[in-house]
Amino acid sequence: MRALVEIVDSFSGTVRFLICAIFLVGFVVTGMLTMGVSYVAPKVAEDYGERAERLGQQAIEAAREESRARDLAEDGWGYSEPGAGSGSSRDASGDEVGGWGDDSN
Repeated sequence: MRALVEIVDSFSGTVRFLICAIFLVGFVVTGMLTMGVSYVAPKVAEDYGERAERLGQQAIEAAREESRARDLAEDGWGYSEPGAGSGSSRDASGDEVGGWGDDSN
């Protein structure tokens, strides 16, 4: 009978140890994740904010250049619409006046 009591006592002690170890590991993992997220999340948000700002500035600059080229094309300064690719220049009335890419000669 004493052997049966010792086996049950040993088994219950092992079960208590396993339950405590599982809770302890859970607390440690939860703490690590919480600290990691609280440290990493602001850094990631800051990096993405800077990247978005940079891309926004590049988009604004590209829009300004496109607007400038369109305005100069309307005034006859040798700029054509994007994608035209002819390399020839047109005057203010739209007549072709030659240019660096003119192949008519």
